[in-house]
Amino acid sequence: MHAYERGTGFLLARMGSLAARSWTAFLAAHDLTQGQYAVLVTLDEHGPQGQRRLAGLVAVDARNLVAVLDSLAGRGLVERRPDEADKRRRTVALTEQGRTLVKAIAEAAAGEQDAFLRPLDGTERAQLNRLLRRLYESHVEGT
Repeated sequence: MHAYERGTGFLLARMGSLAARSWTAFLAAHDLTQGQYAVLVTLDEHGPQGQRRLAGLVAVDARNLVAVLDSLAGRGLVERRPDEADKRRRTVALTEQGRTLVKAIAEAAAGEQDAFLRPLDGTERAQLNRLLRRLYESHVEGT
């Protein structure tokens, strides 16, 4: 191992890259992109949303969200319906098929995470998560 490979910044960047690749492959195996997954999980957590609000929650430009919603609706995972308060607006909701998929992916993701973190025991995993959350929160609080 070279000296630069022992540095914290290098290791964090490298592990981030490995985790991102692993996560992207996991989603692809479920025929989803990160954007599609974010929409499904957000709707599962927050319930039906207007398209503009949903775009804000998933941090995607509202114009770009349309294609994501079209693909999810085409697969029967979400549905668009008129907003009860304002018929000119559309509300997006998970279908039963969408809810089932979110649950299945959550269960499969837990298995993927276990495989990725296999070298660490439960205590080490909890410690790693606490430390990473603390670092993350310290850097995003000011943004």
